[in-house]
Amino acid sequence: MPQLLRDIFARLDAGIAKPTIHIALVLVLGYLVLKIIDSALNRLRLIIPRDDVLGMARVQQRTETLRGVVRSVSKAILLLVVILQIGSELGFSIAPILASAGIAGLAVGFGAQSLVKDVISGFFILFEDQFGVGDVVKIGDFSGVVERMTLRATVLRNLEGQVHVVPNGNIQNVTVMTKEWARAVLDVTVRHEEELKRIFDTLERVGRRLAQDWPDRVLDQPTVLGVEKLDDSGVTIRSIVKTPPFKHADVLREWRWRVKEEFDRIGIQFAQKNQPAPPIVYGEPTKK
Repeated sequence: MPQLLRDIFARLDAGIAKPTIHIALVLVLGYLVLKIIDSALNRLRLIIPRDDVLGMARVQQRTETLRGVVRSVSKAILLLVVILQIGSELGFSIAPILASAGIAGLAVGFGAQSLVKDVISGFFILFEDQFGVGDVVKIGDFSGVVERMTLRATVLRNLEGQVHVVPNGNIQNVTVMTKEWARAVLDVTVRHEEELKRIFDTLERVGRRLAQDWPDRVLDQPTVLGVEKLDDSGVTIRSIVKTPPFKHADVLREWRWRVKEEFDRIGIQFAQKNQPAPPIVYGEPTKK
């Protein structure tokens, strides 16, 4: 009798030990796979440029978001696989579970199409670095500074402090106004009687002084392009200059102020609205 009991317990121990070892192996392998994925995602930070603080912040923001997404999806998949493997080792039939999960996933997919669209669009926006936190963008009828980005939505705050939440799936066209550099465009409209060469020389002189005084905000020498518009109100002359992102408005305000001061000093008059153009004289009439 004792020998029979020993045989029964030995068989039970063998039957319990085998599934236990398999379950332990599944748990260990799942943990190792998760660590490998996490380590690979952490290595994305190696591409961060060490000499560019703005670029470093942008890459950190992108890698943190993508790392969190990929890690969450990986954990969910690994957890599902581990549960199914453990259930199989314990003798449960996983076929009904898989069938139920497929039906439930199909139902959720039909009910959350817009959410899936938002998440996929947000992933590619971050992955391709189309824009990021701190950029000034225009999305449809909304514009402002990007305050926060998730896979589902982009949060903008405009100049008046209003916050706009735009689902990423609704983003069709984006205008990024602070991508690498910006441009300040100055249009000056003067009277028809003013001498154009004098105007050009004055604008070039003001532009040189602006570049000398603001070397951190004016990236190159301002350029006078020439006559942009000619109508009854006057002659419009256009000048441009390249600035750092989100600094063109400050440069343009300072530029306008300096042009106004210089024009007043040397006596150049701006054009007035509804100012008639000077009469065109074709010469003396032919005497018969």
